[in-house]
Amino acid sequence: MTNQEYHAHKAISKSKLDAARKSGRHLYDMLHGPPRESTAAFDLGTVLHASALPGEDPDSIAVRMPSGMKKTTKEGRAFVAEHEGKIMLSPSDAYLIDQMMASLAEHPFSQALVRGELSGQSEQSFFCTDDATGLELKCRPDFLLNDGSLVLDLKTTQDASPKGFQRSIANYRYHVQASHYLDVIESSTGKRPQAFLFIAVEKVRPFATAVYMADEAMINVGKQHAREDLDNIAKWMSEGRFPGYSERVEEISLPKWMLPKEDGTPVPDHPPIELY
Repeated sequence: MTNQEYHAHKAISKSKLDAARKSGRHLYDMLHGPPRESTAAFDLGTVLHASALPGEDPDSIAVRMPSGMKKTTKEGRAFVAEHEGKIMLSPSDAYLIDQMMASLAEHPFSQALVRGELSGQSEQSFFCTDDATGLELKCRPDFLLNDGSLVLDLKTTQDASPKGFQRSIANYRYHVQASHYLDVIESSTGKRPQAFLFIAVEKVRPFATAVYMADEAMINVGKQHAREDLDNIAKWMSEGRFPGYSERVEEISLPKWMLPKEDGTPVPDHPPIELY
């Protein structure tokens, strides 16, 4: 199954769980609204995946623009037209890809992936039916070992340190992804992978790489949140009604960082800045 065919399939993916976590209206827009335009950050991640994962071909989806060429010039417009449909990598984009690939190749674990030394397959599609709701579910792991023991997921991030990547896990609900993928693969194949690994590489200097394994607590919380999302999706689909945020009048306060402190500390006029 191609990536396009996978994304066109109506089964519930992790991204649809994320939309449902926001509201029914967000889910409905994802299901029935026009496709969202790609972003520069998404395109960069797509090219990195194609560069790092065995069996993928970055040249089939992206092309590097010659140094000094601009898309707005006659020469640049001709170059873009010649490579229509491909992601255009500026010299700075190409530099980021090269630096991230170099970092992945230096880490003792991820180097085996980018060198093609791991026995497994990239971008396989898995489907199953959720017993509790009857919804069809899907996932497409970046890489799964042939023996089914490990799921590897490649992430670009601003900060790959333990504390920094914890923030990414919380912000982007990677814990839900880990649980969802493990459950779908188990239901689809009859065998549950032993672990879900994040390969996190920084997309800013110094482009450090770290590899993390989702622990049991993360998986359990992810399973709980995914279950809440699936139950809501099933309810909305059954009723044919996809509500937005709360339909009641809700009380709202200031963010906690703006509220007076008990110890008399002055309230800042801007959010606290975390230094990395």
